[in-house]
Amino acid sequence: MTGVNQLGYLIIGVSDLEAWRGLASSVLGTELVPGDTKSTTYLRMDEHHHRIELRSDGSDDLQVIGWEVPDAATLHAVAQRLENAGVRVKSGTRDTADQRRVVELIEFDDPAGIRTEVYYGPPLNQRPFRPSRAITGFKTGSMGLGHLVVHQPDLDASLKFYTDLLGFRVSDVAGPSGRPMGVFLHCNPRHHSIALFGGHGAAKRINHFMLECNSLDDVGSARDIARRVGAPVVIDLGRHMNDHMVSFYVANPSQFAIEYGWGGRTIDDSCWQVGRYESVESIWGHPELSQLVAELEKTAASARM
Repeated sequence: MTGVNQLGYLIIGVSDLEAWRGLASSVLGTELVPGDTKSTTYLRMDEHHHRIELRSDGSDDLQVIGWEVPDAATLHAVAQRLENAGVRVKSGTRDTADQRRVVELIEFDDPAGIRTEVYYGPPLNQRPFRPSRAITGFKTGSMGLGHLVVHQPDLDASLKFYTDLLGFRVSDVAGPSGRPMGVFLHCNPRHHSIALFGGHGAAKRINHFMLECNSLDDVGSARDIARRVGAPVVIDLGRHMNDHMVSFYVANPSQFAIEYGWGGRTIDDSCWQVGRYESVESIWGHPELSQLVAELEKTAASARM
């Protein structure tokens, strides 16, 4: 099935744009790009014009997920599948496409009501990426921005939506047999570009997003800088069991987390076998993760009820 092939961009609504800019430049190392208005800032990670848009709207939550497809034919095929399934699809206006710096896009909501865009013609910038601190850069390219974890009230419906309509494949499942807590999905060799966790009443749509560095030293230096500048490290260094990412999590000014990692596992669809994990706790480290797992299990249980 033709479908999306990478996580292209995120739009995040924020209350404190300056605090976000400070975290992005001092800890994350992304390049700050002036927004189209005074209330926006773009974060650049690679040859794209931007990968993250910070929009000062006070929501402090995920506003838009942008998924890339390779061409117009694939975009129109995805749109047709969505419409055939009863999903309301809107063609993006020329102004919206220009603001995203893409050729063409469609807009719709996923089962949790998260505004989703699928586009082709990525927003490239011929000027070299200039990180805001000394880092080797980010692992993006054909594997996209990184990954994100979102809350979905109806996990079964959301899994069907992402696999049957957008073309994702299941990487792993977390939780007891027959009662999954979450599902990890891939659309390229990155272990997962999105993970869906069930649950009603979550405080935010997004749990976290992840940026993957080219060097383990970039992760270690970011952790040291975060501690030095007072950015809360909410989950300390460790290595995940399923995707093997070595990472730590830092709280952002919108009160969710950013995972900053290195060494993630990649998938070869010709031989990959889906695994089931009783939990999402780690091989080593990540000492605070048990609390997060308990919260995810609680929200997943509420969804099943």
